Amino acid sequence: MTGPDRPLLHELFDERAGRHPDRIALRDAHGSLAYAQVKLRSDWLAAELHRRCPRPGALVGLHLERGADVVVAMLAVLKSGHTYVPLDPSYPAERLLFTARDARLALVVSDQEMPAELAELPVLRLDAIDQPVAPVPAPPAEVTPDAPAYVIYTSGSTGRPKGVEVPHRNVAAMVRACARRYELREGDVWTLFHSYSFDFSVWEIWGSLLTGGTLVVVPHATAASPQATLRLLIDEAVTVLNVVPSVFRHLTRAAVRTGALPAGLRYVIFGGESVDIRDVRAWRQAAGRTTRFVNTYGITEATVFVTYRLFTDEELDRAEDAPDGSAFAFDIGEPLDGWEFRVVGEDGAPVRPGETGEILVAGDGVALGYLNRPELTAERFPVLPVPGGGTRRHYRSGDLARLLPDGMFCFAGRADDQVKINGFRIELGEVEARLQDAPGVRELVVVRTVSRIGEPMLTAFYTTPEASSVDASSAGGELDEREHAERLTAHARRTLPAHMVPGRFVRLPELPVNPSGKTDRKALSAWQGHTPRPASAR
Repeated sequence: MTGPDRPLLHELFDERAGRHPDRIALRDAHGSLAYAQVKLRSDWLAAELHRRCPRPGALVGLHLERGADVVVAMLAVLKSGHTYVPLDPSYPAERLLFTARDARLALVVSDQEMPAELAELPVLRLDAIDQPVAPVPAPPAEVTPDAPAYVIYTSGSTGRPKGVEVPHRNVAAMVRACARRYELREGDVWTLFHSYSFDFSVWEIWGSLLTGGTLVVVPHATAASPQATLRLLIDEAVTVLNVVPSVFRHLTRAAVRTGALPAGLRYVIFGGESVDIRDVRAWRQAAGRTTRFVNTYGITEATVFVTYRLFTDEELDRAEDAPDGSAFAFDIGEPLDGWEFRVVGEDGAPVRPGETGEILVAGDGVALGYLNRPELTAERFPVLPVPGGGTRRHYRSGDLARLLPDGMFCFAGRADDQVKINGFRIELGEVEARLQDAPGVRELVVVRTVSRIGEPMLTAFYTTPEASSVDASSAGGELDEREHAERLTAHARRTLPAHMVPGRFVRLPELPVNPSGKTDRKALSAWQGHTPRPASAR
């Protein structure tokens, strides 16, 4: 990727549009837009946004169905000198209202009637205004590369989501660094597979558009169906697919079962979860060896990606039961150019072989901090000494890594109660805080468990004031528990995004405790359908 010295995302896009105006930039269920058309529409919308919010630096919410207009609106917000804040309409209205109030949005761009909970917000309805037919110059944007391009809200351990501010400079650096690692082509076809409230989409959108690719926006219903997704990959001749491993597992099973194999797929880029190498090997056995598979380690606060790990043919050809047959899948890999990571113990010193420590990230990807949260920003983005002298700003990830004897680092989980489900980073404390006040709940704990088919999921264990008196073995008790679970599920869906709603609610007479008197989360995580016993009773 090339670009001017001022790495502003909209300027980099306009540069691409000037080089190949007639190339297709976006495709969705309604049709295609060439780069020149995207520039025309975003310039016009930027002028309208500037008219409504003339002072630069405003935060503008995007409440749009997944489609080409999402990307046009992002560009328009940036061209008007503002910052975009995703408000995915599939999220609960209460969550969107919290985001809108916390970010103090100046305006919301939408294409639909707003939920009643958001009626207080000023709205610009794209579906109520005519599309431009003649060029309208974008307003001069008084913005620097260090200005925030977007704010994405992530799960918060205290029950309060937090907005991560990421500047233009970081995103441009991320795309440039990845372009050095991947053999990206101007004619590549990418998918926007994920919600634009999930930071994986940042790479999908800007990785495609700033390298001259075509971005195919995957409808939500298609993304939810492995068979429909495979058909889209084939029909659109997709060459670059970004996906979380648990979703890829379902794609692989569907491809093997149906024989629907995207022959032109050049890259599968994993993020958000650990990779099951068995799925990659199954795909290669069915589809051949032309696709390259890349694992990444990344964090919203470090601008999507930190490291890169290409799986080699030699590694993927090993027998599963051979020494290190699959262990390489947990390697964190090499940092991107401009990114740095260190793994340190509790004393702040680098870990030694065999030891586990926390991952600290420094360099080009470190975000500006948390929106309107100076204390939390100071805590999680400290300025720390670096080897060789001096200091540098870091992000304390809370992720753990173990140093192997060969000098490689492998991922070793979380230092707190944060988990990842289907690529989404979830603070269990936030889910618990939203469910603790549900009617009929006395105590409630949420843990990561494994489903009957081996998939990670959230399970909420709870007690009720009358739980000890209920005979769960009776038919009436079973019906009562189902009713409880249905009410809790409905409550969760009203207050939490879909990816944070527990897949199972289990009522217990009491929650197990460990010898320290704390809830025994380990026992709950190992739940197999029987009442977990406290550690002291074993």
